[in-house]
Amino acid sequence: MAELQRIVSVLPEGEMNHNVLRNAIDLLAAEIESRGIEHVTLDGDSDGFQRDLLRYAAEPGCGIYLGHRFYDLRLIHSKTEGFARCNLFEALDRPVFAVIQDHPFSVFSWSRIEQASRATHFLCPSPEFEEEARFINPALGHFHKAAAMRTEAPPVNSRIKPLKQRPLDVFMSCSFYTVRPGLAELRRRFSKYKSPMAKVIDEVYQTALPDRDASVMRLFLEVYREHFGETLSISSPMQRADTEKIEVLSCIDNRIRFDRRVKVLRSLAALYLPLKVSGTLGPIDREKIKEVQRNPRVEVIGRVDDARARELFLSAKFAINVMPTYLAFVTERVVNAMVMGCCVISDSNSHLAQTFEDGREILFLDDCSAEGLADYFDAESDKAQAIAERGRAKAREDFSAQHYADDLIGAMREAL
Repeated sequence: MAELQRIVSVLPEGEMNHNVLRNAIDLLAAEIESRGIEHVTLDGDSDGFQRDLLRYAAEPGCGIYLGHRFYDLRLIHSKTEGFARCNLFEALDRPVFAVIQDHPFSVFSWSRIEQASRATHFLCPSPEFEEEARFINPALGHFHKAAAMRTEAPPVNSRIKPLKQRPLDVFMSCSFYTVRPGLAELRRRFSKYKSPMAKVIDEVYQTALPDRDASVMRLFLEVYREHFGETLSISSPMQRADTEKIEVLSCIDNRIRFDRRVKVLRSLAALYLPLKVSGTLGPIDREKIKEVQRNPRVEVIGRVDDARARELFLSAKFAINVMPTYLAFVTERVVNAMVMGCCVISDSNSHLAQTFEDGREILFLDDCSAEGLADYFDAESDKAQAIAERGRAKAREDFSAQHYADDLIGAMREAL
């Protein structure tokens, strides 16, 4: 076995998650170098990226960390008829390392998971990601538990203003992304042909929407078996019939996220308090929400980059989080807001409730309603300040890159 001497990390594109995933590589690099291991950063958008990646891949003592992208790089060569395709790292029999940060069945993940090398070692901050990845690509066999980490460095204390001095009441940084075709369109399509899939859509959506401890994929497979009379299995590689079914699952998941977030935004807009709210909702989606359409207190800012998001967190008294459908993953949205000194308000599942103490480190919504927390915006603002301070301390200590770096280095040493 080769001794781990260098780790090469690939920067993801800057469009995702306010660009914070690129920030995470900087934090990770500092932790790696503090352990006496050389770190090199490659930009996946640079002209020499593939050349440099192959050069480092030839070094036995070099760990290749591909983050949440680039593990599906393919080698294509011509044959007598057509082309043969295989994963580059599989052809090299080269262990590489990546992280799964969203459901592998989601529309922006499944093709990469399907085309991943068998030599890829996946770090999973939520255990259901392994189960879902194996369902999409049964050939994958290397998974490692990994700590969740914040993707923002703690600001200097002078930048953390008391809540009473912050001009913005609430910042809601959730994504309001929707996929096409939408769930309603898919349901109409299946209803037209009297397919049982229409009933599957209804039942899974209605059951999973209020249940934050339900695995959407497990529920989908159970309801599918009930209505179709057979267990859903997919081919590898997937055929068109397979992708159509996974598309339904992905659309259900996406719609649940969107509807939960809109419900919270409506609840905030309906409060009697004159709160100033900024949300990353797009202008087109704003027109679909009656309570928000002409509400001058709700500012719709659309997608923002990491620098703008950072300033909004530092300016906001409260940060609103609405969980995706992950079962055991504290997203960077929560801990980044905490480390910026916000009092974080979130819906809750079992994992989040076990990680943060309600009323001491975080405030939990009643389902998607902010009504029961109204006093914290006004009469009990001192309590909100104390919650923000305890949450900040926890985010600094428990969600630093140190713990994730330990998991990544451990996986690399084991595999190399």
